[in-house]
Amino acid sequence: MRTVSTDRSSIDYWQDYGNGKQMLKSHFGIRVWQDRCCAITNVAAQTPNLFGNPHPIPVDLSEAAGKHSLSNVVSEHMNHHPDSDLVAVLTGKKPFREALS
Repeated sequence: MRTVSTDRSSIDYWQDYGNGKQMLKSHFGIRVWQDRCCAITNVAAQTPNLFGNPHPIPVDLSEAAGKHSLSNVVSEHMNHHPDSDLVAVLTGKKPFREALS
């Protein structure tokens, strides 16, 4: 699931779980702004909260960069949504403005 903010300043990427009849949104996702990104959570909240530290874009998602909350959520998202543009946006290969459309 991908949600663009009403002011078009950010994109939230969430994992969906379910069998088509009942889709559930994960409690963890990634919020992307033009110049940075951060893991987000909606556990015990109606609106998502930042989870961990923001990372500047481009993000190094290689194994050499090490694991952190952001890379774990990105990996989980891509496992469920292999056609998502999330990695391309985070690594700077796809411009943020292009991802908005």
